[in-house]
Amino acid sequence: MHLPDGFLNASTCAGTGALAGGAVAWAARQARATVGDRLIPLMGVMSACIFAAQMVNFPIWGGTSGHLLGGVLAAVVLGPWAGVLAMSVVLVVQCLLFYDGGLTALGANIVNMALAGSLAGYAVYATIVRLRPTAAAHVAGAVIASWLSVQLAAALCALELWWSGTYPLGAVLPAMLIVHSFIGVGEALITGAVVAFLIRVRPEMLYAARTPESTALRLRQVAVAGLATALFVAFFVSPLASAAPDGLEAIADSLGTHEAPPAPAIIPMADYQVAWLRGAWLATSLAGAIGALTVFGLAWVLSRGVRYGTAPLR
Repeated sequence: MHLPDGFLNASTCAGTGALAGGAVAWAARQARATVGDRLIPLMGVMSACIFAAQMVNFPIWGGTSGHLLGGVLAAVVLGPWAGVLAMSVVLVVQCLLFYDGGLTALGANIVNMALAGSLAGYAVYATIVRLRPTAAAHVAGAVIASWLSVQLAAALCALELWWSGTYPLGAVLPAMLIVHSFIGVGEALITGAVVAFLIRVRPEMLYAARTPESTALRLRQVAVAGLATALFVAFFVSPLASAAPDGLEAIADSLGTHEAPPAPAIIPMADYQVAWLRGAWLATSLAGAIGALTVFGLAWVLSRGVRYGTAPLR
């Protein structure tokens, strides 16, 4: 669902960019109360895991593919405001290192995936958990919120395309919602499975279940295991991703291809490839590992800045 350059007009890019910038700045201020010293590594590792998972496209109906968005998962573990920051780091790295999402469309992608998932999606999850605070409710809330967050992101993307004059609303909105209803099932299953696993083995990792006492647990060890998992997925699993076009690409093809410009020369690993390596498998694996480590490092630095009041996005 990463919008490339050339799909949105200048006013839409400017408006979504301003909204995204203000929201990320506000999220950094709000997250200061929840990002403690022991949770800083967790923000880094969650960002890296979501980045790695987004590299793995899974096939869906009609010769199309989808991938995890991860906004709800980030918020369930980190809290909604820290979730916005983690997702924003992922999207910035994807854009600047791999040209996955356009430079001019970065604001729109943050609105569609970081804000829709981590804020709106978490609101749905939290409401369900509040009504019935059980382990099953955590899982059910994550599943429902994940599916709805994908639908919301798809609707926002369709509205932006319509507002930009790229496609008529009557064509792009139902197409986006239908395709992403299937992608949302994958999102819901992945998120629900992860939340169910954490509830069983590490319930203190869930933001809604966390207490002041639980932050004293060995979350650094959990972070090391999580980073190792992210690197494994990025290096070994990402080359196995489906080559079918993702939802937005498939819809663009069906409605009349709207060509995105080629990656600028400054993008170091366009299309998740290390250019000087022979063999697509190794080039993708190394690019994924570099990306996961970059996301982990930037999220760690940002979370420390938020924690100690020195973040540039205050």
